[in-house]
Amino acid sequence: MARIIKVEEDKVLIGTDGGGIKEVTMDAFDFIPGIGDEVDIFENDNRTVILKKEKPNAGAQPSAANGININVNNSIGGQTATYASGRPTKVVNKVAYCLLALFLGGIGIHKFYAGKTVAGILYILFCWTFIPAIIAFFEFIIGLCKHADSNGNIAV
Repeated sequence: MARIIKVEEDKVLIGTDGGGIKEVTMDAFDFIPGIGDEVDIFENDNRTVILKKEKPNAGAQPSAANGININVNNSIGGQTATYASGRPTKVVNKVAYCLLALFLGGIGIHKFYAGKTVAGILYILFCWTFIPAIIAFFEFIIGLCKHADSNGNIAV
């Protein structure tokens, strides 16, 4: 069983079955190597190819029926969480979001803060009807009821 033991800028060290160490360049990989990955090494006189070993699946495929299925992706503009329902949400600070929703929610500032620009523009366009202020008050209450993570963030 060969295992990756060190990853440097342009080379990777692999511990082989016999206790030896093999040094290969990054172009031998068809995946991004990580320390501890189990690999198969194929080589001939002029070329080396490294393939990642697939871990055996226990037969259970993740699905919403088997439990919670959450994907968290980091995007350039901040964190975005996508839940099993397929609805993308933005991760924001709970205190900031709730204060903005309470005091400036009638003009949609909390929507801009959450990265939902179109909704924020709609709040500004209809702020004279006070309907966005009423909706923002309910969003304030919903934000208060959400449990924050260890950093004080919630998904909205």
